[in-house]
Amino acid sequence: MFAASRSLQLLLQLNAGCFLLSILPFDVAAAAAAAPPFSFSFDFSNSSTYNLQDLHFEGNATHDLHASTGGGLIIAAIVGGFLVFIVVIWFILAWFMRKRGRDSIMAGTGQRRFRYRDLVNATDNFSEKRKLGKGAFGAVYQGTSLKGHGGQVAVKKIFKGSLGGPKNFLDEINTISKTKHKNLVSLEGWCCSSSGSWNLMCCCCQKEDDHNIFLVYELMPQGNLHDHLHKEDTVLPWPTRYKIVKGIGSALLYLHHECHPYILHRDIKPGNILLDNDYNAKLADFGLSRIADHNNATVVTNAVGTRGYMDPQCMKAGKVRFNRSTDLYSFGIVLLEIACQRNKSRDGVWDLYSNNDAERMVEVAADERLGGNFDRAQMHRVLVLGLWCSLRDGAQRPSMQDAMQLLEHDNTPLPHLASSATGSSI
Repeated sequence: MFAASRSLQLLLQLNAGCFLLSILPFDVAAAAAAAPPFSFSFDFSNSSTYNLQDLHFEGNATHDLHASTGGGLIIAAIVGGFLVFIVVIWFILAWFMRKRGRDSIMAGTGQRRFRYRDLVNATDNFSEKRKLGKGAFGAVYQGTSLKGHGGQVAVKKIFKGSLGGPKNFLDEINTISKTKHKNLVSLEGWCCSSSGSWNLMCCCCQKEDDHNIFLVYELMPQGNLHDHLHKEDTVLPWPTRYKIVKGIGSALLYLHHECHPYILHRDIKPGNILLDNDYNAKLADFGLSRIADHNNATVVTNAVGTRGYMDPQCMKAGKVRFNRSTDLYSFGIVLLEIACQRNKSRDGVWDLYSNNDAERMVEVAADERLGGNFDRAQMHRVLVLGLWCSLRDGAQRPSMQDAMQLLEHDNTPLPHLASSATGSSI
């Protein structure tokens, strides 16, 4: 019986030592283990049943209650300090990982970063009265008195769950940051903020999709071209329209032939053409843009763009090839929309052209709201260029160099499109 009692006593001592090792550093646990032991035993001599009253404490602890209490307080203080240390380290690590995840989204852009609270103040917390419009990837708000910026700005808030999400945001800012041209919208900076409340336990696992992302542009006070062509009561005069045509062409000439490697916009339409106070056109919204590889090969990707302005050759399932001619098609449709009546289709203009009566084509196709107040030669040039750029066969379309030659020099001969295999764009 004595052997059983002694075995139980040793087992309890061993378990107590293991417990100390599990919660304390090795050196602290070793020191505690070296102290006079607590031992536990049962008196088996008086009864075949065992009650708590039979439990006896032996060793120095039973003789020095004050010493045991002091040792317990020391151990508790050590354990408590250790836990506080772990919490502080975790907090610092979580903050660092959160900041790194947010900043990695914009790494390498080289653009100015605005604080989220400053954008909130500038847009009245992104109120509806400040909303200028919205597109496929985000809504645009007017910002005033933005801290660190002298004038008014346009703040683009990227929609969560939009096509491509943060990837399109990165495409847009990386593309714009590499371009500098008077007919491209100027990017002032960016902002990235974490969405929702900060969950300390999940912070290290935060993904890019958990961030709100913003672009800050110069404000284009006259809005976009689509509204002027289809919504505004005032009519854009022909000289202004012709200046807009040349401005768009100048922007595309820069992207296609002066950037190396060249850049495809892939979503040219009136809604993405912004106007400043002097009605100078600036191409915006690079969310679908792609930079060609260094061999200037075609870009192979899924079909993207806006129906009605998208190259018919690219409107198919699966991977399609984009090249400069795909932007030329969209440019041609925009030219016809600028020059023609609202209800005049591209095929309708082609039918007029096929009759070989240039004068009649100009008079019938031109926007009636102009009241005949336009330069006939310029109108004819824009109509023919619009048809040429929007030919179904991309190989028969001009380059932007050819197109600008036609717009800038009146003595440049017009092409003979009737010899094309087909003029239909669909």
